[in-house]
Amino acid sequence: MHGAPQADCHKVGLITSYKPLDISAFLYKDSRKQTGKGHREMKIDINCDMGESFGRYKLGLDEEVIKLISSANVGCGYHGGDPHVMRKTVDMAKQHGVGVGAHPGLPDLLGFGRREMKVTAEEMKDYFIYQVGALKAFVEIAGMKLQHVKIHGALDTMARADEELTRAMCEATREISPNLVWLAHSGSRAVEIAQSIGLKVIQEFYADRAYNADKTLVSRKVPGAVLKDSQQISARIKQLIEAGTVTALDGQTLELEYHSICVHGDTPGALEIIRTIRGIMADHNIAIKPMAELV
Repeated sequence: MHGAPQADCHKVGLITSYKPLDISAFLYKDSRKQTGKGHREMKIDINCDMGESFGRYKLGLDEEVIKLISSANVGCGYHGGDPHVMRKTVDMAKQHGVGVGAHPGLPDLLGFGRREMKVTAEEMKDYFIYQVGALKAFVEIAGMKLQHVKIHGALDTMARADEELTRAMCEATREISPNLVWLAHSGSRAVEIAQSIGLKVIQEFYADRAYNADKTLVSRKVPGAVLKDSQQISARIKQLIEAGTVTALDGQTLELEYHSICVHGDTPGALEIIRTIRGIMADHNIAIKPMAELV
């Protein structure tokens, strides 16, 4: 890219990390592709939670969203999803060249996995193996490989408060397959724990969620926590890729390391939001690729 600053990089785990003010944060040591005249191809992943419908109840616009993303986080039957939905979602992902990841949650269908529960590390490990293992079977039957794991809902809050639970989730993921990518909230302790046991890690930015000053997500109970306006989100994405920062709810400017952008499938206007993000990436010559191509 003409006029782009030179990357100042240092290694973090299995990913080459770049200083936030450098737009080439999307470049990875193992995913750089030489193009004409010595330029490098810049890559980013767009992920979305989906496959969370169950029985007669439909959530999200999976059939449309999956055409616009590069990685899908598929519900595994606890907080949402059922065997038939899991199979159909995997088949759609294969059809559109989308990487498939497991999106395990708490066994709380009524609360959509967004309510905390008191569980032991051993119980958490079993929850993970049960859910991820089920989706992995559907993926392999479809002739694909499970790409990643991303925790759902209240598990993120619980992971921040209890490192033992986080370690149990990471260990369960590694035991299922050491080749799985751990998709984590940017700057979270889970990133370090996953890397410490040898998992490949991708950090994500939430396009449709407001941030606290400590880089955590604002509670959905707080007004303004979920962003729905495509123009507001467009400004956030431009700030992110051009300055490497996001403005927190209290007005502070935060630096974030990220390799994937998440949009929630149940956010109102999700399709328009994703199209907006894709347009900005095209304007900046950034290719949208599954996260497996970024590590």
